[in-house]
Amino acid sequence: MVSSFSHEKSNYHISFFYSLPTPALTPLPSKYTDLLNYVQRAPDQGDTNACLFVASTGAMELIANKKAGIRNPKPYGEYDLAESYIMHAPNHSYGKTWWETKVRKFNWGFGIHIDDWSFEAWTDTWINNNVWNFWNWDGMKKVPLPKVTTSLLFARGNKYSTYVLNKTHIQTVKEAIWKNKAPVMLNYNDDGYWHVVLIVGWNDNVPGECYQTPSSECNRDLGSFYVRDSMGVEIEVRDFDWLRVKGNAAILIKEDI
Repeated sequence: MVSSFSHEKSNYHISFFYSLPTPALTPLPSKYTDLLNYVQRAPDQGDTNACLFVASTGAMELIANKKAGIRNPKPYGEYDLAESYIMHAPNHSYGKTWWETKVRKFNWGFGIHIDDWSFEAWTDTWINNNVWNFWNWDGMKKVPLPKVTTSLLFARGNKYSTYVLNKTHIQTVKEAIWKNKAPVMLNYNDDGYWHVVLIVGWNDNVPGECYQTPSSECNRDLGSFYVRDSMGVEIEVRDFDWLRVKGNAAILIKEDI
């Protein structure tokens, strides 16, 4: 069950409408799970407003692990990066959407290892907002990273919008992942709170949790996406209708070669 994230709710609305033309339905495999081998487990963001930074860092970690051939990466491994770095690093690329600018901060050529800038956002009794504190990273371990490029796949309504997508957007996400062998970052509305996660694969034959209201409208023949969230769980399974019903914007993130 995906929980609500009150830290992402605000009165700040950005309206947008951008969508690719309806794509021809390209034949795709019934599943694509290769990227799951390179996913670095996410920290638990708690209520610290950090989902965009966790998803962006997760994309960079996956790309770096894949490039280096590091499968099933361990916590504190070579490319376990500090999310707080891109909270404070200066922008690198302009002329992009606000979702894209965070991950593109890694295009300065490095990140900071989690050993030197730990992400401690959640305890059993309180929210640790120290994750937002800025520290001078001059003496920290800089991890060389490949550069990334981003592409806006679609954006409809605003970041709180629901029921603005259709099955062609599901196809667009699957095609982008398949053709580029790279993750897609999705913004969606989670019961009134915008939230950002990383989609890392799919399986047409695995039903996920239903997100339809009422639940009697659920189509249990649907497959699911594999999602790397920011709540300390490695991989979650989300029904395709989760994207159609709750999603509103998607970004492809891949190595810039």
